[in-house]
Amino acid sequence: MSEQRPKREAMSLEEATISNMWEIAALVEVLERKGLCRKQDLFDIIAEFRKKNPRARIPETAFPEPYVLTETENKIIDDMLALLNNNGLTAHQSLNLLERLGRIIEIGQRLSKDTTH
Repeated sequence: MSEQRPKREAMSLEEATISNMWEIAALVEVLERKGLCRKQDLFDIIAEFRKKNPRARIPETAFPEPYVLTETENKIIDDMLALLNNNGLTAHQSLNLLERLGRIIEIGQRLSKDTTH
């Protein structure tokens, strides 16, 4: 008898790609923390693969590369991911929340530009 698995929420290709990117970034982080490799080693291997498969090359600006983030940025991202996970948000809910946050930040930027001191 097969076990019934809970149905997952449908994901767009963009959501799946972003989710996959973060999962890979987490694996890289674990490998580095365990001392099994350095992020630069993985970057070098990726660069090598891209040279061998130029058609599969994605523009450098398409996705943020986790290994070029500063320590502060990594800490903030870790804290944000922990908050999202601790509150049980799905990938879709997390994405919507972060998009709303981005819009709030943009509004703040526009308001600060309009303010004269």
